[in-house]
Parts: sequence; C-alpha cells; structure tokens
Amino acid sequence: MKVFSKIVFCLLLTGVFSACKRSSISSGNTFIGDYDEDLSAVRVTYDKKPATEIHDNKVIKDNYRNDSKDELPMHINKQLDAALDSMSVHNKNIRYSAGYRIQVYVGNERREVDEAKAFIYQNFPDLNTYLTFSQPTYRLKAGDFTSRMDAERYYNTIRQRYSLAMIVPEKIDIRKSMQTR
Repeated sequence: MKVFSKIVFCLLLTGVFSACKRSSISSGNTFIGDYDEDLSAVRVTYDKKPATEIHDNKVIKDNYRNDSKDELPMHINKQLDAALDSMSVHNKNIRYSAGYRIQVYVGNERREVDEAKAFIYQNFPDLNTYLTFSQPTYRLKAGDFTSRMDAERYYNTIRQRYSLAMIVPEKIDIRKSMQTR
C-alpha cells in the first residue's frame, strides 16, 4: 500500500510540474506560444467630438469646461505661489554645481602654460581659463560646462593642439556656464 501511494504521489507531482511548463516560443508574429486574450473590452476610447447636451435651447459641452479655474480653491493657489517663490529664492542662492572643465595643460614649464592660455583666449574667447599652481606643477583648465556633451564640442579642437588634454569633473560656477552658450 505504501509503494502504491508513493507512485501516485510521484505521478501527481510530475503532472503538476508538467502543467507549469512554459510554452515554447513560436516563429510567428506572437512572442509567446499559445497565449491569446482579447483586451478590447478594457481599451480606452476617445470621442472625436465632444459630448453635447441640449437644455432649454442651449448647447452644453461636457468635455470642455471653461469654469475649471473657478473650481479650484484660492488657498491652494496661494500656497502654491508661496512654495514656488521660496524655491526660486533658494535656487538663486545656489552658485556652484557639479560640472566639467577641459584640462588643457599639466606641467612644470611656465612658458608652455602661458602659450596654452593664449591659445585658449585666441581660439575660444567665450571660455574662462583657470590656472592653478601647486609647486612645481601648473594646471590650466578651461570652461564651465554643465554637461559632458557641451565640453566635447570644444575638447576635440583643443585635443588637436594639446594631445594630453582631457575632460575632468569639476565644481563649476553656474552663472559662468550660462554665458558660454
């Protein structure tokens, strides 16, 4: 009797697992084998013309309401205006942001860094240059770019003259980055 119940249990178990088997992918237009369900009953439909009703020889359009502004309570509008004003003041106080600069030159020669700075001024007068000196190394960086894509436009031209130039992430002045565009 125990052997019979074990066989029945195994057959039931294999039946359950075979019922859970995924159907194969067919080569037709459908992606999953035999799945077919009609969802047209729940599909959203849009009327091409607004629904209208006639009351007392006046046409009333349901879809277009002109008095929607009157329905909003005024205290919500005042609260929203106050929140937007405080956000505006906060955003005006933010001066620096994460951005990118092009590192044009890194080296020990003052003459070479001056030549690189003159090259940037002559060819790209709209870019700001930043020269730092940490003994004995000079670093010349140019530009205030908010995105790497903006920096790429200038980078390709600078790279032709200075092969060691690279785009580096840097904290940038937001107001200066808006002038570059």
